[in-house]
Amino acid sequence: MSFDNQQWEVELRKSVGNLKNCRFPKSSEIELGGTIEQATITMKKKGLHANMQTNASAFEAWALTLLCHCGAQSVQISAEELNVEAKDPHYERFLYRLKRFVELFPNCVTSAFVPEPKALEQGRRVWNQSNSRPDANPTERMVAATVPGCSESDLELALEVSSAFKSHFRLDKVMRQWPVGLFDECVAKRNQVFTGGKSGIDLIGIRGDTLVLFELKKAGNEQVGSVSELLFYANIMRDALGTSAIFKFGSQKARKNCAIGPEDIVRCSRICAVLLAPEFHPLITEPRIFEELNRATKKLYSDRPIKFETAVLNVPQNECSDFVFGDGVSSRSQ
Repeated sequence: MSFDNQQWEVELRKSVGNLKNCRFPKSSEIELGGTIEQATITMKKKGLHANMQTNASAFEAWALTLLCHCGAQSVQISAEELNVEAKDPHYERFLYRLKRFVELFPNCVTSAFVPEPKALEQGRRVWNQSNSRPDANPTERMVAATVPGCSESDLELALEVSSAFKSHFRLDKVMRQWPVGLFDECVAKRNQVFTGGKSGIDLIGIRGDTLVLFELKKAGNEQVGSVSELLFYANIMRDALGTSAIFKFGSQKARKNCAIGPEDIVRCSRICAVLLAPEFHPLITEPRIFEELNRATKKLYSDRPIKFETAVLNVPQNECSDFVFGDGVSSRSQ
């Protein structure tokens, strides 16, 4: 029997029930097909340029949904015929994500693609680095986080100065918005390999020899695509660890008011990637996806290991209080 998006959704609901937001994207965003023996995912042009957390772009999250919740035995990922401009950084980022995802699940994920990601070709790949930042006002930041409906940016700013945040996750240092623009040879727009601009990891921390990455979501922003974001960030930062890293930094020193510098990252030997939110998408609350990610990374990455976690975020109730954190759903199951 051959499936389409709607029929795969029927299989999904057999597994998780009629839970809110548990549905596959429209076929105009990502096209699903194939059979139980081999499901297929076809990326559309929209997905190549969309935010990774969106339905149209988050192919890793949907592939894991097919495998973990729908009974698919394998998944093949391809893209519709596209007239992709040479060196398109969105397309190159997609190829890198796909390459790393297939490597992580070699027995059940395949790709119809031949192109090798430019990021992994021979040559010197260089990260951009955060610019100097203004002095922080901790009181103003914490007050802004108590305002109903505050933005994720407000939460990031407050978490960066929160003593409870550093204490709970045992962080020696913490910093928000670590940039993830990758360039060929030197940082210049003409040399972009991945998109730059405002792309960044919400928060990063140093805990001994562990680099801790945080993908932050505020209340009401529960998306299964957050798995794709977290996976991408974990992979690219793993490729920046150690003296033999394939992704380099132009400078090793931190800039003004940047608590973490490239030298802190390079000396790390492992990664902990945390999805931090008040509540999670139902497909993440059921922990199979995170269990499969951790099983795969443990098997593949004996050096520079990656571990995925979730953690519950409770925002301050007033200007005199701090954040409170709870154990995430996946950590209780491991």
